Amino acid sequence: MPRENGRYTVDAAAKALSLLDAFSPETPALSLAQLIERTGLPRATAFRLLATLEQAGYLVKDGTEYSLGFKLFALGNIVADQLDLRREARRHLRALRDDTGETVQLAVLDDWQVVHLDRVLSRKPVAYVVSRVGTILPAYCTALGKALLAQEDEDLVYAWAAIQEFKRQTPNTLGSADELMADLATVRSRGYSIDDEERELGVRCVGAPVFDHEGRAVGAISLGAPSERLPKRLVGSKVTMQVMSTGLAISRELGHVRPAGRPVP
Repeated sequence: MPRENGRYTVDAAAKALSLLDAFSPETPALSLAQLIERTGLPRATAFRLLATLEQAGYLVKDGTEYSLGFKLFALGNIVADQLDLRREARRHLRALRDDTGETVQLAVLDDWQVVHLDRVLSRKPVAYVVSRVGTILPAYCTALGKALLAQEDEDLVYAWAAIQEFKRQTPNTLGSADELMADLATVRSRGYSIDDEERELGVRCVGAPVFDHEGRAVGAISLGAPSERLPKRLVGSKVTMQVMSTGLAISRELGHVRPAGRPVP
C-alpha cells in the first residue's frame, strides 16, 4: 500500500525515477543486472522502463551498459541557470580568473558535502583542473568546504565531525574533528580558508564564503592552482584578499550588507 502522502504518485514513474537515481558520479555507467540489483525491480519491468527512457533521450545504451543521456544534462542546465547564486556569481568568477590567471570555482554545502555549481578554468598551459560541475567532494579537506563549514553552527559541525572518518587524501589532510574545528575557528577569524595540499599534493586553494541578504552562507568560491604558482605564504597575501573580495562582491549582488564595525580580515 502506498503511503497516504503518496496517494497521487504514479507507480511506473516512481520506478523509472529509481533507475535514474541509481547512477552516481562514482558509477556513471551500469548494466541491466546492476540496475536491477540497485532498484529491486523485476527484470522485465526494468528492461521496459530502460527502453522507454533510452528512446526519450534520458538514457544512452553502449553495449551492455546504460548511462545518463544529454536530455538530463539539458534539463539540469535549466535548473542551474535559475539559481540566483550561479547567475550572480558568474561574472565575478570570470573577473577573478582574469585577474589571477588561475582556476576559480563555486560550490554549495549539501548534507555536509561540497557540491560544485560552476567553474572558470585557467587558460595557462598547466592548470588546476577542478572537479566537474555537479561533483560531490568531502568538505573537511577542501577550501570550499572549510569556508562553508566555518559559517555553520559550531555544535552541529562538531557533532557531525565527531562521527566522521577523516580519510587521509594527502599527508596534509586534517585527521580529526578537533583539528578541523581549530582550522574553522581560524577561517572565521580571517574570512577565508586555505587548502594547503590537503586534498591533492601539488595543489593549493583559497576559499571564501558567499552570503545572501539574510546573512546566511549560501555558497563559497575558491581559487586553485599548482602550489609553485601561489605565494609561499598564503595568509595575508594579495591572492587571498582577491578571493575574499570576490566573495564579498558576490554577496553584495545577493543583497548582503556587512554589519557596521565588522573588521576586514
